[in-house]
Amino acid sequence: MSPHRVEVLPSRAALSQYGISKNGFLPEESPLQRLPQAYYQPWERIMEELPELIETQRIRQKVDALPVLDTAQLGSETEWQRACSLLALIAQGYIWTGPEPSQHLPPAITVPFLQASERLEVPAVATYATLNLWNWRAINPSEDITHPDNLVALQTATGTDDESWFLIISCAMEARAGPLIDTMLGAIEAVKKNDAATVVGALQYFKQSMQDIGQLLERMDERCNPQVFYHFVRPHLAGSMNMEAAGLTKGIFFDEGNGKGSWRKYRGGSNGQSSLLQFFDAVLSVNHSRCGGFHAEMRKYMPGPHGRFLDDVEAIANIRSYVEGRQEDTTLTDAFNEAVKSLSVFRDKHIALVSRYIIIPSRLPKPEKSVIRRDIASASTKMALEAQTQELRGTGGTKLIPFLRTSRDETNETMVAK
Repeated sequence: MSPHRVEVLPSRAALSQYGISKNGFLPEESPLQRLPQAYYQPWERIMEELPELIETQRIRQKVDALPVLDTAQLGSETEWQRACSLLALIAQGYIWTGPEPSQHLPPAITVPFLQASERLEVPAVATYATLNLWNWRAINPSEDITHPDNLVALQTATGTDDESWFLIISCAMEARAGPLIDTMLGAIEAVKKNDAATVVGALQYFKQSMQDIGQLLERMDERCNPQVFYHFVRPHLAGSMNMEAAGLTKGIFFDEGNGKGSWRKYRGGSNGQSSLLQFFDAVLSVNHSRCGGFHAEMRKYMPGPHGRFLDDVEAIANIRSYVEGRQEDTTLTDAFNEAVKSLSVFRDKHIALVSRYIIIPSRLPKPEKSVIRRDIASASTKMALEAQTQELRGTGGTKLIPFLRTSRDETNETMVAK
């Protein structure tokens, strides 16, 4: 059992113990915009300059001059999250800036990064949590954060609005679906009381919520250019697993100083690490057995409490079995199947987005004005050799389109026959 384990079962009352707020898996309050301690300002100064340091290929020189800072002065959870996000982005910049990726991370990054990652129960790599969940602020705190126009990413690698928009679209989706977590846990409790009407209402709300977050996903095109994303943003999300073609045959060496260190391979940042998407599957009992264990692996890249929440939801999920046992109740069965269909439609929208933002740009010439992230774009050329077909890998290391189609098909198979 994990030393962090809290023996609770998923319920509306227990959500906070899993690190879940009214905004779902997003923190209830905006993440810290800066670490308050003067001691950590060397990290903050690197972050202020990060896009320029990457563009001018000076980040390694700057990071190599950093002292190894002790994490003992970090106090609140939000401070630890801020530190982890900073170090993740700096590490990505260090690895991927240059004609060739660096196989080595210096102690000034690895020592505090490993400590922060252990404290927050996430791997020491840029994850969905560090890039999205802990990396946003509301432009107007009194307004709704389910509207992406009211959100901005706290830090990006490129300094572009395209990258910020790409990140905060997911944040808005997380916030919009936050109330759905509470509603579906209520449906699980309603099953135990044989309260079919409440289950139907929850399933209808599920369908509406999926339509709403699907509409948010479709807003990606408004401010994120597919060519900018593919050539300048996406390579920065890359991990060190399955990156032999890029020169990372052994992954990344995390140098901890004094002759200590280890080679590590991690998957890159991916929306597959969103706990929200896996919650939809868990509560509807979608079986992803044909996806080769990818969903289970992605759970290891989520904050520990969120991953445990999903495990616990799967253990008590009873809605599909309840519907199967009451097939004469066509209202209930229809509501369930419509909920499943709405999740499948959302996955179709995701497939279309991947085609627009990854498959198609991979087949087009690189934009002439490649001043932004020129270094990473050149390094990623090796990775992109396989990008002429649909076998193109995602930043999480999966073969994208076949995987997404299998996930969609497995979702459809969850429907209950009448």
